Amino acid sequence: MSYRRLTPEEIEDLRAEMRAAGHWMKAEMARRRCERSETEASLPGSGSTESVQSPSPMSNGEASGSAPSDEQV
Repeated sequence: MSYRRLTPEEIEDLRAEMRAAGHWMKAEMARRRCERSETEASLPGSGSTESVQSPSPMSNGEASGSAPSDEQV
């Protein structure tokens, strides 16, 4: 497979396309942030913007980290 260098016009077209894509992505991310903040604000009990930690998948006994003693067996 052979490759060729881009012409200055092709390079400028590519740069313009990349700039346009960057502007679109910046606007899209702003829209998503706005949509997300509106969704989070509408949730009950969401008075703060702190992240919510999901509950641990382990039960209390497993989360303690101690091995069962002879008394528990």
